[in-house]
Amino acid sequence: MVESPADVAWCAADPHFAADDPAIPLFLRWVEAYIESGAENLVLLGDLFQVWVGDGRSLSDSQRAVLDAASRAAREGRGVVYLAGNRDYFVEDEASRRGILALERWDVSAGSVRLRFEHGDLINTSDRPYLGWREFSRSGAVRALVRALPARWSGALARVLERKFSGTNLPYKAYRPGRELRIWAKGLAGEGIDGAILGHFHRDAEEEVAGVRVRFVPQFREEGWHLRVDGRGALRLLPFG
Repeated sequence: MVESPADVAWCAADPHFAADDPAIPLFLRWVEAYIESGAENLVLLGDLFQVWVGDGRSLSDSQRAVLDAASRAAREGRGVVYLAGNRDYFVEDEASRRGILALERWDVSAGSVRLRFEHGDLINTSDRPYLGWREFSRSGAVRALVRALPARWSGALARVLERKFSGTNLPYKAYRPGRELRIWAKGLAGEGIDGAILGHFHRDAEEEVAGVRVRFVPQFREEGWHLRVDGRGALRLLPFG
């Protein structure tokens, strides 16, 4: 009997883990299953926590256990990719220290299929309030301020800002992406991308947009929904638990 080749990637999106979130143990078991499966890459589509700021000093012990699990996968020689979302602030250095590659987008080839992974919050170019906030809140000046603050203040600042701007980007999440998604997909097609995997929208859907197969991955929560990509580029959305 010929064994099936290992998956190219396992992917989870938008858990929004709180300090003592009851869904965290399931995620830890999922990462263990990923390691045991032999799959090549672990792709996290951002918004791992309700808020993640910088070096993570404001995270709880159970939240840090989530990062420890991802770090273990990296130490096992797997590719661990983190696609920062709208709840992630200056996470690149801490991710790198843990062997995790933090990016805005990531491409992989599975057989003859080229796939693009992104969080998804940058697609709606019409949401100028959100894009303006995103640029400001991740500027060098704000980075310097956050680094200078004690841990309790940096965490409190992030939570206050998240509440203040939580109304931005929400209407776009709530409706089917239209014109901006088509413009974005046309750009991908021009780069030779065959398919795209997105978080952010908290949707379970797959659509053909401008010749690109777009897969929306729902939140990884109590049911453990996640996406697997096999060596031919086939996508499988599965629960875990």
